Amino acid sequence: MRTVGNNSDDCKEIQSLIPGYLAGKLSLKEAKAFTAHLKKCNECSDEMEISYLLDEGITKAENGEIIDLHADLQAMLDDTDGLIQHLTQYRSVVYLIESTAIFVLVACFLLFFIIK
Repeated sequence: MRTVGNNSDDCKEIQSLIPGYLAGKLSLKEAKAFTAHLKKCNECSDEMEISYLLDEGITKAENGEIIDLHADLQAMLDDTDGLIQHLTQYRSVVYLIESTAIFVLVACFLLFFIIK
């Protein structure tokens, strides 16, 4: 359940990220902070719903599409959470591969000088 009473500077920063979020232009770090904050802040969640309605809802209404604002927005946020998890796991795998490659290169380098 979301709570109220967040730092107003945090809310201003999060609310400034809303257009970037809706455009799909936030970095991984920004997206993590954004979605985490929305889960606990009613004020920012309400601002997000209003922005989403203005940005997406009007376009959908004009195209004759059915609008379920809350469900559509929740699906978008859930997709973002899934993407964040996927990218975080991807970065971990890349880090592991890079670390292994460095270890192998150092081991080969050492073996080269030991054998010589």
